[in-house]
Amino acid sequence: MTRFAKVLCAIYGATALFLAWAAVQSGMANSPWIAVLFAAASIVPIIAWLREAEFVDKEAEALASSERAARVRENEERRAIREAADALQHVCCERWWTSLGLDHDPTCAKQRRTA
Repeated sequence: MTRFAKVLCAIYGATALFLAWAAVQSGMANSPWIAVLFAAASIVPIIAWLREAEFVDKEAEALASSERAARVRENEERRAIREAADALQHVCCERWWTSLGLDHDPTCAKQRRTA
């Protein structure tokens, strides 16, 4: 949780406590409708606090998802490079390459005809 989110949650908590205290004080002063309004209003900061926590969870989930996707891409790239290297192990010389696998250099270790 970021420092700003922590400050917001602290403000939400303080606001909820103040509104609850105001509801109790209004109830003790025989103002039931005002007490009900303060009690209802004290729920709003709690909802905001829960939403802030939900945003933090979603951000963490998005970060984990992007890291997972990056690892998958890296693994796919490694696999593609490995497959290309395996395919190129069968290439033996420049003449073989330019003659489409029909001819070898005289110094090539694989001088048999491959086509």
